[in-house]
Amino acid sequence: MDRMDLYYSILTNIHRQCQFLSLAYCLVMWVKPFLPRGTKVYRVGVAYVAAMMITYYIPLVMSGKLAYGIGIGTAFLVMCLLDREYIGQKIFLAVTFNCLRWQIYWIIIIIMDVKMWIWSQLYLYTMERGNIPWIFDMFGMQWFWLDVMGTIVEMVIEFLFMYGAVRFMLHAYGRKREHMGLKEFVLLVMPVVSGLAGEEITRYHRNIYERETGKSLYDLSGYDPLVTLYAVICFATILTMTYVYRRWKNEREEDTQREVFARQMTDMENHIAQVERLYRDMRSLRHDMGNHLMTLERLYNTGEYEAAQRYAKTMHEEMQDTFSDVQSGNPVTDVILSGRKKEMEEKGIVLDCNFHYPQDGNINAFDISVILNNGLSNAIEAVERERGASATDSLDGNDTSVAYHVFVSSYLAKNMYIMEIVNDYAGELVTDPQSGLLLSAKSGMGHGFGLANIRRVAQKYLGDIEIGKEKYSDRDCFVLRVMMQLTTD
Repeated sequence: MDRMDLYYSILTNIHRQCQFLSLAYCLVMWVKPFLPRGTKVYRVGVAYVAAMMITYYIPLVMSGKLAYGIGIGTAFLVMCLLDREYIGQKIFLAVTFNCLRWQIYWIIIIIMDVKMWIWSQLYLYTMERGNIPWIFDMFGMQWFWLDVMGTIVEMVIEFLFMYGAVRFMLHAYGRKREHMGLKEFVLLVMPVVSGLAGEEITRYHRNIYERETGKSLYDLSGYDPLVTLYAVICFATILTMTYVYRRWKNEREEDTQREVFARQMTDMENHIAQVERLYRDMRSLRHDMGNHLMTLERLYNTGEYEAAQRYAKTMHEEMQDTFSDVQSGNPVTDVILSGRKKEMEEKGIVLDCNFHYPQDGNINAFDISVILNNGLSNAIEAVERERGASATDSLDGNDTSVAYHVFVSSYLAKNMYIMEIVNDYAGELVTDPQSGLLLSAKSGMGHGFGLANIRRVAQKYLGDIEIGKEKYSDRDCFVLRVMMQLTTD
């Protein structure tokens, strides 16, 4: 082998290896936020480099698209082995990275053309002048050193483009591991697929042209700029679509938060209305108590004992209506539970209450009210959905023979205060493996709203929540278990 051929071969190999390493670095940076914390993400980059090295050095002829496809496919398999959740998101990450790499390659073409133009101008200049600088004339390697410098510039520009694209995509898409539905997946992948399809169509026509004419399509004036323009448009489309998707996703989450906040405000208004009603009833009872006692005294003095008993019974019933029939140990929780109990009675739901407010500890009554209001509201909605589904399945379309229950209880386990809100539920639960919360409020469970706020309150007291489907009093039930740590001052 000629010495210059050996030098150019070494340069080509170093170029490819540096290219694979820089791509692997960008790939690791791209996928790292979407793998569990503590995962050895570098293995994804190692697998990518290994696959690319093997496909580059094996004595088989294959297209670059197939080779890079094998590389990103290997990296995808390693991602799945490291974390088997959110497969749809991982497919999107792999396909998008591969497409960005191809679009940047086509953008770099115009830079290569500029490099070749500079080389040609320099060649003409040196041939005309016959004055070649000595550093280029050493050992007749002037053009080799020019290629070395051009290759370095090309690698740096390619890396900067890829690095910038990944950073922008992370900014636009976010760094959140999440379930990606089919519609969201198609929305994000369509620009990527269209870019890859356009490149494949271009390659197909280029091959036909070269086969029919025996000339290279790159020799046509203006071809490279058009290809670069197409790559830039595809590149910008991918980035823009990802950015728009994230904005839409954030707006949906904000709408959900506003709906949760609106529900909390409604619960708070109902709570205030119940307290005001109780206060009015108590003032009215206190105001009338003297008259009631005077009436009873007159009835007893005149010997109207039966009338006095009836009057006393009426007073007792009025007092029962005035004071809550739920005795939880705190007036705030008494009002909430009694109000929810009346709401459930109107809807034909049985409330089994064994709830007791923690007397000793640091838990605030307002925080307990957030848990009770959100949890009981979700339970009522879930029971109504369950009853509606049962009525639809029944022969007469209105099955009223089944009594639906909601259970509320609390107990202490060492220094942990545990609340349980349970309702009848016969369906299947679909939870987010990362957060443990239900994936959607529209999935039929009715517990989607408010669980995040309940968890926030529990974590305020160094606790958490647990949801699941369990047997409760020999019934299939949805169980929300809230755990909070008690501390004494």
